[in-house]
Amino acid sequence: MMVGMDPSARVVPAERTVRVTTRSGPVTIIGEDRSDVLVEQGADSVTSGSRGVEVTGRSGAVVVRCPSGTDVFAGTASGSVTLRGVLGSVHVTSHSGTIQIERVDDADARTKSGNISVDECAGACRCCSKSGHLHVGRARVVDLMTASGKVEADEVHAATVRAGSGSVTLGVTDVDTVDVEAHSGSVAIAVPDGSHPATELHAGSGSVRCDCIPGTDGALRVATRSGSISVVER
Repeated sequence: MMVGMDPSARVVPAERTVRVTTRSGPVTIIGEDRSDVLVEQGADSVTSGSRGVEVTGRSGAVVVRCPSGTDVFAGTASGSVTLRGVLGSVHVTSHSGTIQIERVDDADARTKSGNISVDECAGACRCCSKSGHLHVGRARVVDLMTASGKVEADEVHAATVRAGSGSVTLGVTDVDTVDVEAHSGSVAIAVPDGSHPATELHAGSGSVRCDCIPGTDGALRVATRSGSISVVER
């Protein structure tokens, strides 16, 4: 089904998937208690079919409301992307703009220039920015990469981090495997009190502090060329 140039459109998706693409302007997608997809503004075309609901826009703000748990694919050349409410697996790309995500099952967020923030991710969370800060509130597994900007993850089980210039701060709730490589910046990791992970900590120029007694409770591998390393219990 094809919906034309109306400023708003309401459709019932065949599949619980929403795909939004736009050249420029902010994109907002909201997962909420509803059975249909409502395109509130900004769409040049809306198509509903076997691939779910596809929304395209050239410029200006795009706002879409969809059922909770919907899988989302969103891309914009220039503009921020905000995902609010509860959503399923999300894939977000922006050439230039911030990405903000509230609650999702899995996340893959990438921007060349801009910050990325994920409040809660039940499964795997991958964030990549060439220039921007990365922040994850809670996730089971994170894979975080930035060339320039600080990296923060408050509550994670496992983490892989690659950082160019900027500090790295991780809060580990149940030590699994943590692997951090930082070129220039300090690395601070907090682990549960009484944890005994295997540790491999290397600082090219900087101090190393580890309050944990080494053991077999997961593994911590941290390497930084310039900056301190700190592993503390909490």
